[in-house]
Amino acid sequence: MDNMLSEEKLVEQIIPEIEERIQYKVVRSIIDALEEQFYPPEEMIREEFVKRIKEAEKEAGKVFKDKEELKAYLEGLVD
Repeated sequence: MDNMLSEEKLVEQIIPEIEERIQYKVVRSIIDALEEQFYPPEEMIREEFVKRIKEAEKEAGKVFKDKEELKAYLEGLVD
């Protein structure tokens, strides 16, 4: 009987620690998933940067005939 009580006490002590570890793992996996969505891997950022540089090189020296054409072009970049 004494052995049974000590096992129950041990279980009561261990359960909160197990629950805490599970909660930590769940929260950590949620954070990792969110970070992946909001902060793409470095390689993707690098690829996008290179793509923008190449596009900018194509348009280097572009001349606009008036202010309105320039404005339309700049607004197109924002979209």
